[in-house]
Amino acid sequence: MSRSTDWLRVIFLSTLVLTVGLAAQAATTVLHIQVGDSFNGDITAGVDTVDARFNAAAGTTIKIAAKAMRGSNLQPSITVKDPNGAVLSGGQTSRISWLPVAHTFHYFTVPSDGNYTATIGGTAGAGQFTGSVTGRVPSGTQMVTLSGTVTDSVTSAGLPGVTVTVGPFILITNASGAYSGSLPAGNYMVTVNVPDYDAFGQMVDVTGAATQLNIPMVPFMPFDISAGFSGDAVPGGVLTGNIDVVGTTITSVTWTQVGGVPALIAGAGTETPTVTLGSRADYKAELFDILREPPVGPDELPPNVPFPTGEFVGGLQPRFQVVGVNPFSLEETGLVVLEAEITTPSGVFTEEVEIHTALPWKVAGGIRNVPVNAPVLLYGKEQAAYDWALTPPAGSIATLTDATARNPEFTPDVPGRYDITVTDLAAAGDAPLTLQVFAGNWRGVVVGQDINNRPVPDPGCMVCHGGFAPDKFTPWTQTGHAEIFTNMLDTNSRYGSSCFPCHTVGYDPGAANSGVDDAPDWNAFLNGGLLRNPGDNWTQMLADYPDSARLSNIQCENCHGPQSAAPGRDNRAHGWNAPQGEPRVDLSAEVCAVCHGEPLRHARFQQWQLSGHANYELAFDRSESGNCSRCHSANGFLAWLPVLLDDDPATDPLDDVEVTWTEDDSHPQTCVVCHDPHNIGTTSGNNTNVNIRVSDDTPPLIAGFQALDVGRGAMCITCHNSRRGLRNDSVFGDYAGTSEAVRASHGGAQGDVLMGQNAYLISVPRPGSHSTLEDTCVTCHMQQTAPPDVLSYNQGGANHTFYASTEICGQCHQNFDAEDVQDGIEDLLHDVEDLLEDAWVDVMDTQIQAGNRIDFGGGVVITDVAQIAEAHFGETRGGQGLGLTLTDTTEVRVTRFADIRVRNAAGVEVGRLYIFGAVNLQKAGWNYTLFHNDKSKGAHNPFFAYEGLTAARNALWELAGISPAVVTEAPEWIPGKETADRPRARTPRRR
Repeated sequence: MSRSTDWLRVIFLSTLVLTVGLAAQAATTVLHIQVGDSFNGDITAGVDTVDARFNAAAGTTIKIAAKAMRGSNLQPSITVKDPNGAVLSGGQTSRISWLPVAHTFHYFTVPSDGNYTATIGGTAGAGQFTGSVTGRVPSGTQMVTLSGTVTDSVTSAGLPGVTVTVGPFILITNASGAYSGSLPAGNYMVTVNVPDYDAFGQMVDVTGAATQLNIPMVPFMPFDISAGFSGDAVPGGVLTGNIDVVGTTITSVTWTQVGGVPALIAGAGTETPTVTLGSRADYKAELFDILREPPVGPDELPPNVPFPTGEFVGGLQPRFQVVGVNPFSLEETGLVVLEAEITTPSGVFTEEVEIHTALPWKVAGGIRNVPVNAPVLLYGKEQAAYDWALTPPAGSIATLTDATARNPEFTPDVPGRYDITVTDLAAAGDAPLTLQVFAGNWRGVVVGQDINNRPVPDPGCMVCHGGFAPDKFTPWTQTGHAEIFTNMLDTNSRYGSSCFPCHTVGYDPGAANSGVDDAPDWNAFLNGGLLRNPGDNWTQMLADYPDSARLSNIQCENCHGPQSAAPGRDNRAHGWNAPQGEPRVDLSAEVCAVCHGEPLRHARFQQWQLSGHANYELAFDRSESGNCSRCHSANGFLAWLPVLLDDDPATDPLDDVEVTWTEDDSHPQTCVVCHDPHNIGTTSGNNTNVNIRVSDDTPPLIAGFQALDVGRGAMCITCHNSRRGLRNDSVFGDYAGTSEAVRASHGGAQGDVLMGQNAYLISVPRPGSHSTLEDTCVTCHMQQTAPPDVLSYNQGGANHTFYASTEICGQCHQNFDAEDVQDGIEDLLHDVEDLLEDAWVDVMDTQIQAGNRIDFGGGVVITDVAQIAEAHFGETRGGQGLGLTLTDTTEVRVTRFADIRVRNAAGVEVGRLYIFGAVNLQKAGWNYTLFHNDKSKGAHNPFFAYEGLTAARNALWELAGISPAVVTEAPEWIPGKETADRPRARTPRRR
C-alpha cells in the first residue's frame, strides 16, 4: 500500500498522551482513551497486549494506527472488539513495509454507538510502539462534550476510577474524580454505581457546545466533619486546633503537615493539637524559594500550557539587587496546610486546614526607590561567601540583618540614601559593588479633575514635565490607572480596603510614610459615607477630603517609588544618576507584579512567568549583541523601538542597536516591551482596549517583508519572523553557491507562516485565512484562549502565557480543532526530516566513493557511511546542519553544513559539504526549518504549510529516484484551502 496523506482526522476530544510501561510477562494493559488520543507501550509478540478502549458514535470512520519505534523489530497487530467484546469482522488492515519500522493501520466504520476496544499486539518481534485512534464523524452528527466530577457528597473529595455510564458510552474518572467525553447530542440516562454509596441515575440532555454534570455520591450514612485552628498566625506563633463532628463519633485522629513552612505539631494524635509555626528565618527562606520557582505546579495548568522543565528561568534572577515581591509570593509563603486523618465508625476521612501566616515583608517592585518603615529585601549572585555592609544616612539607626547570607534585609527608618556594598567574587578586582537605595515618603499628584472628569496633576510637577522633561502626565490621565479608584468609588457597592493597596498610593496601615492611610483626612473619608454607596463620590472626595484624593488612583509613585524625602521636599532619587542607573526605573516585570501579581484577579505576572517571554537565560545570552538583543531583551527592543516607529527616520530598522547595558542590567520580553505603562488604555479584561507599542502594520521586518493590517498581532510579528531576509525561488540565485544557500530559518518564524512568506519550491506569498483576523496572533493566543483558571479570575482577561488552546479552533471551524491539521503536518515534517537525513548521508557517501572523507571537526572523520547508525538533521548557529550517532555510540553534535569539510585522501579540503548538495536539497532544508520553527505544526496557515512541506518532500523523493505523488488538491484535513483575497504583506523599500 502506498503511503497516503489524505486521511481526514477529526478529533472528538482534547488530546491526552498516555505512556505505558509493560512488564516482561504475559499481561494486558487496559487504557481508557478518547478518539484523537495517542498512547504507547512495550510489547513482546504473543505475550503482551494493550487494550485501548474508546467511545465512538455510529457511522464514524475510525483509523487505528500502531507504529514500531526505531530500534524495535516489533511487527504490531490490531484487533477491534465491539461493546460486547466480540471481535469485529469488518474493516481493513493495511501495513507499510518500506519504512525502517513497521506501520500497521486498521480502518473500520462504527456499526453502533458504544465503547470499543482496540487491542494492540504483535505478530513477531518485541519493542516499543506508538499508537493512535482517530476518526471522522458522519456528516450531520453533532458532537457535544459531557464533563463533570464524581465526588463524595460529604467530603467533596473526587472519586477516582469510577465508571460513568452514559447510555451506550462509558467514561472513567481520573485521579481527581473528573471525567469528560464527547458524545452525539441527545438524551441519555447517566448511571453511577459505587460501593458504599447510593446509586446515581439521571436523564441528561446533552446539547449545545458542552454539558456539565457534577455527580455527588451520597454515602449510606451521611455526617459532617470540620476542623480549624485559632491563635496568632505569625512567624513563631502558637495555634490550637479543634475538630467538630456531627452524626458520628471520632475513634482516632492523626495530624500531619502537607504543605508550607515546617511547623511543630504537639499532640498530633489528639483533637486539639498545638502548632508552633516556623521562625521568621524559615519563612524568609521559603519566600526566596517561591520567588525562584514556577508559580504553580503542573497539575494546575491546562493542557495547552507546558510546565517548565529544568531550572526555572522566569523566577528571581541571580544578580545583586533589591528584590521584587508580589502578592502571590507572599500569600504562598504564608500558607501552611495541615491535614487531619480522622477515623470514625463510618470510615477514615481527611480534613485539610489552611493557616495563612501574616508576614513582615511587603510587596515591592524591586526598584531602588523605596518607602521608609518598610523592610527592603536584598539578593545576590550565588557565591561562596557574602560581606554585605550598610551605610545609612544621617539620623538613621537602620542595621543590616543576615549580612553574611545571600538574602539580607534592612528597614530604612528616615528618608535618604542608603549605600549597600558587597563583594562580587566573580568580578575582576577587589572593589566592592555598591547598591544605592533611596528611601522616602509618598506625596501624590492628583489635585483636581478637568471638565472631562480626568485627573489634574500637581502644577509643580508640570513645571518640568510640561517643558524640558518628558510629559508622562498627559497620556497617563487618559488611562485606566488614573481612574480605577475613581470609578470603583462611584460605582461599586463592595469596594473596600482589600483593593486599596493597588488602587491608591502607599496604602499600608502598618507603616508611617505619608501614604494614603496617613493622610490627615483619611479616617474622615472612611467614615464619610462615600464607600460602598454608589454616586458622584469622587467629586465629593476631591472637595471634602483633598489630602486623601491626592493619593488616590494608580499614580507615578506606584511604579516609581515615593517622591518626597520629607513633606514638601523632593526625594533625591528623582532624576538621580546612581551608579547602576536611574533608581526609580526598572524594565523588570516585577514592577508591574506589585499589582498584576495578585492571586486570582490580577495574576498576569504569573501567567507571563510561564511563557517563553520570561526566558532570562536567553536574554542574558543575547543581551550584549546589538543584533539579537533587539528581540531577545527588553533593553534592546526599547532601544530599537524609536527606529521601528520611524521616530528616528535616519536610522534603518534592520541595523543593530547600540548596546549601553550589561548582562546584569538586562531583562527578557517584560510587560514594558509590549505596553507603554504611561499609555495603557482604559479597559483591561475580556473587552479590552489596551494599547500596545506596535499595531496594525509592522515596520519593515528582518525577514524581508512587511505585514499589513494585522492589528495587535503586528507587535508579535515584529520579532516573530524568520529574520534572514527574503527567501524564495525568485531570490535564491543571490545565495546559490554560498553558505547562505543552507541557512536555517530563525526560531519563531510564525509571522512568515501566517503571511505565507519565505518558502522555496512554491509560489509566495500565500497568506492564510488567519492573517485576516482582526488582531491575528493576539486573537487566538490571548483573546480566545482563556488563561489558566488558577491564575485568573473566572478565566477572565487576556491569556499572558501566550499558549493557544487547540480547542478554540471549534469556535470558527465546526467539529474541528488544531490536532486535525497538526497530526497531518507533523507526519509531513517527519517525512521531510527523514528524507533530508537520508539525502545528506547519500551526499556524503557519493564523496566517500569518490575517494574523499567527511570531516565534522573535533576529530570526527567519516570514511564510510557504515560508521553512521543514525543521522540527525537540524540547525545550529543559523544554518542547516547534521548531527550523527555513530555505530560505536559516539554522538556528534549538529554541525552546520558550511562547517563540514570534504577532504581528499591527503587531507586537503576540496570544499564544504553544502557545495555538493543539490539545490532542491538546500531549499527543502530551509522549508523544513521554516515550518518546524513555526512550532504550530501548520495551525497558523495549514494550506501554506501543507504546500511547502509537500513540495519539499516531492523534491527529495525526486532526488532519491522516487516518483512524487500527484496531488491535485489538499487533503480534507486542511481547512480554509483558499488564500486571502488580497495579499497582506509586501516587500519593504529600504530607507
